[in-house]
Amino acid sequence: MSRTVSLEEQVATALETTPEVLPFLPELLADLDELGTEVQDIVGLLRPLGLSAGARVLDLGCGKGTVALALARELGLKVLGVDGFAPFVEEARRRAEEGGLSGLCEFRQGDLREAVREVGGVDVVMLLAVGRVLGDAAETVDALRRCVRPGGYLVINDCYVAEGVELESSPDLAGYAHLEETRRRMQSQGDRLVRELLPTTEETDAYNASNTELIRRRAEALAVRHPEAAERVRGFVAEQERQSRLLTTDLLDALWLLRRGA
Repeated sequence: MSRTVSLEEQVATALETTPEVLPFLPELLADLDELGTEVQDIVGLLRPLGLSAGARVLDLGCGKGTVALALARELGLKVLGVDGFAPFVEEARRRAEEGGLSGLCEFRQGDLREAVREVGGVDVVMLLAVGRVLGDAAETVDALRRCVRPGGYLVINDCYVAEGVELESSPDLAGYAHLEETRRRMQSQGDRLVRELLPTTEETDAYNASNTELIRRRAEALAVRHPEAAERVRGFVAEQERQSRLLTTDLLDALWLLRRGA
């Protein structure tokens, strides 16, 4: 029987670290507003859909609320953000208050695995750069579509295996598939792939390199102030660098917009 993954472990995995590093993450990631997905890519996906003002969006793994706040501010959408990491939720609430968006944005700390069972009938559900919390592509869509009304939309930022890379070549590829198979899995329940954004490896590398450098500077400052944690915070930077290399070689980034069928 498999062991149930705790919320703390889930959060740590989504943020590519261990539970022991979580107390340091607010400072390590202090310079990053976007935690893996570019805001304007999401706004650009949803703007052409003509969603009415006040349409409901569920943002699973909302982080600091950057995407949710942009959708409220630019498109007038009403967003419920759920994240398991309390410091991020607190920051998202503060930003909503300061930006006068509290009427459109609500942020809750919670388990994404529970949220997909508790929230229903939304117009859009988003799962952006949080890894395989809900399973492989087919399992993820199965969980997400239950939150969305028929005809509503699913936005997923995840990865696929690069062409020519053997699926069994690395544990990092577990649960992933090549692009065509990933598309097939996502549409296996009758939902339609409306749009797909596939950044070049150069774009991904530039984005990740900039973020990693910001994290590295924070880590070195932390290591000086907290020498007992130096190995852990530097290990976090090393893992970020490893993940960045992975995302331009074996795994490639993608952003998918699907429309739910009946």
